[in-house]
Amino acid sequence: MLNWWLIAILVALALAGFFSLDHFFLQKIRRVRKILPPGVEKFFRFFSLTPFVFAALFFVPFIFLFFQKDFYSAGILFIGCLLATGLAFIGKYFFKRVRPFGHQTYLGKVDSAFPSAHTAGSFAAAFLLAIFSPPLAVPVFAFAALVAFSRMYLELHFFSDVAGGILVAHLMTALVVDSDLLTIFGF
Repeated sequence: MLNWWLIAILVALALAGFFSLDHFFLQKIRRVRKILPPGVEKFFRFFSLTPFVFAALFFVPFIFLFFQKDFYSAGILFIGCLLATGLAFIGKYFFKRVRPFGHQTYLGKVDSAFPSAHTAGSFAAAFLLAIFSPPLAVPVFAFAALVAFSRMYLELHFFSDVAGGILVAHLMTALVVDSDLLTIFGF
């Protein structure tokens, strides 16, 4: 499952973001935000809410797979999303990149932005659900892309943070799918 072309593209995008694309996209988003009605921001805030993202891309599919008695796929989904999100949080403490405009999180503090944990978790779920249920691939990836874009639209992450989140998701998904990681749990 490990796709070296995708990895190379995501690394290149993240690096390009660090050096120029981040501020380019941030300026474009600021211009768009000025002309769009406030309801658009509310729409993106909804799609960026952690509980909503967790429920839509992880909890509901996990419960569905679990009740279908597809314990292997449910386990892969659980571990893949956990590893992707966890590695994103570890990356945040390693890179310590300030969010755009020093944005404060809901906890009232400025925390690290790179890589985006929302994006990592969303795309890990999308990659895994696309494997388990290919007909869901397009809507699931569209939803994950909407979550990623909402993080940039709300000025919570730079472009490179989102590219880094997708990279983390792909690496952790490949690790879980291609390895015998679940044999530890009896699968």
